[in-house]
Amino acid sequence: MRTELPTSSDETIALLKDYGAVEEGHFLLASGNHSNYYVKKGKLVQHPWELQRMIEQRVDAMRALGRIDVVLSPAMGGVPVGQQVGLALHARTIYAERNAATNQLELKRGFEICPGERLLLVEDVITTGGTLLELTDFIESQGGEVAGVFVVVNRSGKTTVGVYPVVSCMEVQFPVYPPDAVPDWLAAIPVVRPGTKKVE
Repeated sequence: MRTELPTSSDETIALLKDYGAVEEGHFLLASGNHSNYYVKKGKLVQHPWELQRMIEQRVDAMRALGRIDVVLSPAMGGVPVGQQVGLALHARTIYAERNAATNQLELKRGFEICPGERLLLVEDVITTGGTLLELTDFIESQGGEVAGVFVVVNRSGKTTVGVYPVVSCMEVQFPVYPPDAVPDWLAAIPVVRPGTKKVE
């Protein structure tokens, strides 16, 4: 399987298709927006050797963010990627889980953030980065600092999540439509809600 990083959106789509990691249909994203494409990130992370080769090509860019003490990912999709990024950076690696009752992300299993630690937020795919922004409040409340974001596939079209710089393995932009502007051709396709985060 290909491990060299793509240099254009077209190359990214070709790589994702090689891994079977792009699905077409009508998808309701975690942001509440609609799209006719969905990145099936599990199809990428099931190949850890290949993914590690991709991540290693971005280590210098991650280190350019400054000191990284801890890698923090949201469960579940970000966890395997976070583990591999932690391995590449030789950094302590933890994850946050969503509370089923409150729908909020929180640290469990004895994980903690110590005052003064700098954290890299890691996710598999971002569209708006909203899940990662959920993590920033309690990082800062515990005296931590966000160094930046690493993501395998950045489909946001932006170089930051909030004010935090993004390092990615690949970038691609698929059309995204707000709920009140879904085109008729897409509305005619039954909608599917992939992922586990509840849509507000």
